[in-house]
Amino acid sequence: MPKVTHQYVIQQYAVAADNYRTLTLNLGLWQSEKELFTRYFHPNYALLDVGCGTGRTTFGLHQLGYTHLTGLDLTPQMVEHAQKLNGLFHSSIPFLEGNACQLPFKDQSFDGAIFSFNGLMSIPKAENRLLAAKEIHRVLKPNAYFIFTTHDREGISKYFTFWQQEALRWKRGEIPSEVYEFGDLITESKNEPGKIFIHIPNHEEVQELITASGFECLNTFMRDERFTESTEVLEASGDCRFWVVQKKKSL
Repeated sequence: MPKVTHQYVIQQYAVAADNYRTLTLNLGLWQSEKELFTRYFHPNYALLDVGCGTGRTTFGLHQLGYTHLTGLDLTPQMVEHAQKLNGLFHSSIPFLEGNACQLPFKDQSFDGAIFSFNGLMSIPKAENRLLAAKEIHRVLKPNAYFIFTTHDREGISKYFTFWQQEALRWKRGEIPSEVYEFGDLITESKNEPGKIFIHIPNHEEVQELITASGFECLNTFMRDERFTESTEVLEASGDCRFWVVQKKKSL
């Protein structure tokens, strides 16, 4: 298998677009998302939902009274679903097709940004994830908040043995040809019908990305340690780590 590219990522989400539409209609915001978004974002803020998919978080914010929303996603099928769902949600949110590594917005266009459902870690290669974080930093106003989630390979005890074995494989040089860095996986997912690419970082790696992209980390925690989510949310998503960061310097 050749190296994973953004085209692979587009395809993995294209075949899952119908599933994500169902989540948008039936699931909406997680309790954790709702509490964090309303804590850090005023309803009048201009907010960017990066990797918005079919609009689960975007429409969820709209239903809470947020009126200046923009959604962006790499996958055309996701964007098409989101655009059509505007009618059902009685909204006119602009949903755009675009790459997080090259955002089609002017500097300091937004008061806040989100990148939910571990979407930042669906970007292949560390240098590209850093580029995306820098782009989000660029389009945010000074002191704006950015909230995102990642998996954490050191945060869930049931996976400790897997990652120990994975580390030994890499040490022996048994590195899958299609991936780039330790933590990269081609694996099954709850919401995609085929194999997906995902990078599973550790805490230190994400902290370094935050600092290198000009943000300051204000808060981070594992979701299920702080919030009691519904059965439907737990069935649709595994535990993840929330990151609340703030734009603190120019790059």
